[in-house]
Amino acid sequence: DEEGNIIAFAPEIELLELAIASQAAVSITNMRYNQQINSLLDSLIRAFSTAIDERSPYNANHTKNMVRCGETFLDWMDRTGHPLRMAPEKRRTFLMSVWLHDVGKLTVPLEVMDKPDRLGPAISDIVARFRVVALLDRIAFLEGRIRREEWECRKAQLERDLAFIRRINGAGFLPDEDLETVQNLGRKSWTDEAGEKHPLLTESELVCLSIRKGTLTEEERAMMQSHVTSTSKILGQVSFPKMYAETPLWASEHHELLNGRGYPRRLQGNEIPWEVRLLTILDIFDALTARDRPYKKAMPVSRALSILHSMVEEGAIDGEVLALFEESKAWEDLI
Repeated sequence: DEEGNIIAFAPEIELLELAIASQAAVSITNMRYNQQINSLLDSLIRAFSTAIDERSPYNANHTKNMVRCGETFLDWMDRTGHPLRMAPEKRRTFLMSVWLHDVGKLTVPLEVMDKPDRLGPAISDIVARFRVVALLDRIAFLEGRIRREEWECRKAQLERDLAFIRRINGAGFLPDEDLETVQNLGRKSWTDEAGEKHPLLTESELVCLSIRKGTLTEEERAMMQSHVTSTSKILGQVSFPKMYAETPLWASEHHELLNGRGYPRRLQGNEIPWEVRLLTILDIFDALTARDRPYKKAMPVSRALSILHSMVEEGAIDGEVLALFEESKAWEDLI
């Protein structure tokens, strides 16, 4: 009452008060359930993402780094009061899409995901074959079928060819002269003990050695690119709550580019949401600066940003989003 004493409710409003208290109890219980479900969903997604990344030792920190960088960027947007800052629900949806953006990599063979050079395990077959050819040449010399000069010439050429193959196997980019040398190697052959001729390099080995840039053949690259389609299919089987409805869409579009040269749907311009444009920049930046990739060295931040700016000039990524990302320096705790 007005004097601070605890008194009973008036009899005429007791039923109303009991009804309100009952509704309040239901609301509190539902809120707790909702918090528990959200907590369970978050932990499952993080566990799922960790399992995907740790499937390959070369990809173990990719998603975690993207999430941390994304969180730092969104915190900066909040602190600066930027008009495009995300409301709490949209922020959760966006970060969930980051956690799940590579779920489709579960379908990509590890020998493709982890391919550290052009030939992969095939380099062992080539080395073994060259040894056989060298031994056959040595036998031919010892049996007097070829002269010493010819044997030494063949031996030196095999060593040069193998040294060349080892060098370009791990090279980042092949100039025209190296590709021409590969073609010349493709025309060479050797003769086994039964007198049958064989190519010095197989068709598949030539295809691998002819990769201009990177380590993947066109077929392997298509397999890698298929992970976004698989992401869409896998997440399409999940009944996301309404507030997370955009998660599967954003997660599966992170390789789309504004100029229509991305994949898998060749979206362009306004077809790509702002959130996807940000996710794409986070993905490319981490890929460029990652220290755990088998096929390349970590790139300095300045060089990575330079490449991103060149992509803006090509019309591939959003210059305004990149400018905000650069201003935020969201990567500083990771590099």
